[in-house]
Amino acid sequence: MKPLPEEIIKKNIIDRLINNDAVNINNIHVSIENGVVQLQGHVPTYSAKLEALRDATEAAGDFNVINELQVNFQPSQPTVSDSDIKNNIQQYFKWQKSINPLNVEIKVEKGKVVLSGHVSKESESIAAEKIVSSTKGVIDLDNQLRVKYERSGNDYNIEKELQQAFEKSALIDENKITTEVEKGTVYISGVVANDPIRKEIEEQAMHTKGVNKVVNEITVG
Repeated sequence: MKPLPEEIIKKNIIDRLINNDAVNINNIHVSIENGVVQLQGHVPTYSAKLEALRDATEAAGDFNVINELQVNFQPSQPTVSDSDIKNNIQQYFKWQKSINPLNVEIKVEKGKVVLSGHVSKESESIAAEKIVSSTKGVIDLDNQLRVKYERSGNDYNIEKELQQAFEKSALIDENKITTEVEKGTVYISGVVANDPIRKEIEEQAMHTKGVNKVVNEITVG
C-alpha cells in the first residue's frame, strides 16, 4: 500500500528530530491531522523547543506546525529564578553588539519572557530572540518588540523643508497636513478643500531635494 503524504511528512519530521542532538525524540510525539502537524511532549530547554519547531517546519513543507512542546528542566539542572533570568538576559544584551537594548523592556514570570519596546532593525529583534532562547531557565518567549527605523538627518531636512514650503503657500493649510519621512519616502495625509490643492502638495513633495517617493494619502473634503 502506497504511503499517504501525511505519513511521509511524519517520517521526514521524525528523522530530522532523531538526527538533532539538541532534542530527545523519545520525549516527543509527532501527529498530523487535516494538514496540521502537532508536536507534543517535552524537551529540556527552550532552545530545544525552537530547534524541534525549526526541524518540523522545514520537513513539513506546506503543512502548518503547532508546537505544543513543554520545557521540563532535568533534575540535575539548578532552578533559575525569574530575577536571575532577567539579569542574565540584560547582561547578554549589553555584551552583544548585534542589539541596542536601550529601548527594550524585559519581563520574566515563571520562566516566561516578554520582550517589549522597540529596536531599529529587524535583525535586532531576531538577535534578541536568539539570546533569550539560549538563556538558562527560559521556558517560553513572547517577542513584542516593534521595529522603529531610525530616521536619518536627510529625512529631518526633507520634513523641515516641506513644512517651510507649506507655510509659504497661500493655498495650503499646514495645520491640516501631516508629513512623515522615512528613508527618503514622504508620507503625507490630511484633508484639503479640493483636488488641485492635493496635487500641489504632492508636486511640492516630489520636487523636494532628497525625496525618492511620495505616498499621498490626502483626502478631499
